[in-house]
Amino acid sequence: MKKLRTLIRYECELYWKYIWVFYLAIVIVIPAVYGLFYLLTHETGGINCLEMNTMIFVGIVGILQMNEDFRMLMQNGFTRTYIFSATVAQFAFISGLMSLIDTAAGMILRRLLSGLFDYNTIFGSLYGYGHPAVLRWLWLFLVYLLISSLGFFFALVINRVPKKLSVFAGTILAALLMFGIPFLFAAVSAPWEAVGHSILSFAVRCFGFMDDGTVRLTNPIILLLLCIGILSAGSYLIIRRTELSAVRKSALTLN
Repeated sequence: MKKLRTLIRYECELYWKYIWVFYLAIVIVIPAVYGLFYLLTHETGGINCLEMNTMIFVGIVGILQMNEDFRMLMQNGFTRTYIFSATVAQFAFISGLMSLIDTAAGMILRRLLSGLFDYNTIFGSLYGYGHPAVLRWLWLFLVYLLISSLGFFFALVINRVPKKLSVFAGTILAALLMFGIPFLFAAVSAPWEAVGHSILSFAVRCFGFMDDGTVRLTNPIILLLLCIGILSAGSYLIIRRTELSAVRKSALTLN
């Protein structure tokens, strides 16, 4: 267990500095862009849903996690189970910290910018602002964790399968998203109206929007946990069978 704790600490410390560099860039870039917009147009405009930047960040973290770390840690004698556990702990650490910062920042920005315009967070835009802050944080934490887990899973799949097959699978997935979703909405008014409406109604309830107009946050929380569990299980099954034939020597070591 001591070796696992060392690995988890290493993984968390690895991205600690990148998190603060990310937020420093946000603090510098967003006001600069907003100020330039005001100088050019003399209009206040609006800034909303800054959490989208964090979603991109955690997605990139999930994708890059499979690159050098896995090879280096295997060379240093860590088992695949330890590496996977440390990766999950790292994702949880990053998601928990950044969701806490973003939740607090959203509450502060809504107060500071109330005289200029209404700043809206992603959670507030979907579910409103009448929910406790802890539920807003929990929802955002699970969303970030899901995105990082999804990026890690796809990186593992791409590393595992041949490039031609991964391109083919990606094309099929893109086609399903492009044509499947419009077909579902079209089915509501088509001959399959009852089936389409049932599927759409079930999907909406899964995201917490009930038929009587109320919001039930337990539904999206359970859905997010289920998706994270499925992705984590899939990632673990893949990582157990990942070959290291292309391992490159690394001089990195853990203290």
